[in-house]
Amino acid sequence: MHYQGNQRNFNPRGAKGELPDESRIKKILAGDAKELNEYADDLAVWYVKGKDKEKLTTSQIRNVLDEIQKMKDYDEYRLQMLRPKLAYAAGRQHKGKVKEFRDLMEVLIRNTNKTNFSNFKNFVEAIVAYHKFYDGK
Repeated sequence: MHYQGNQRNFNPRGAKGELPDESRIKKILAGDAKELNEYADDLAVWYVKGKDKEKLTTSQIRNVLDEIQKMKDYDEYRLQMLRPKLAYAAGRQHKGKVKEFRDLMEVLIRNTNKTNFSNFKNFVEAIVAYHKFYDGK
């Protein structure tokens, strides 16, 4: 976790200014548990900040997690079918964090395979857990 005094010092953009930070995602999918926890925690704080209309709700990310948890093993078809669902959710909320979550999931889905699927699943679960912790709703 990145703290500066009592304020979180987190920039959701990567070193090259991209959102999400693909270098961190690649570490997570490779099995870096420390990075998984830190980035999931940082993202959860970011997603709950802002006005109510801009925030990402627990139910929005929980719906994605539910779909992922239905996959016992890597399933390319079902994983790819998450993409239109995420696009629909992002399209319903024209501004806010839903689009940023969709962008994160696009990078994750693009980089997920049979070998790292459990790391993908653990990362999404961690985001939901930290989000619930910080949002409390």
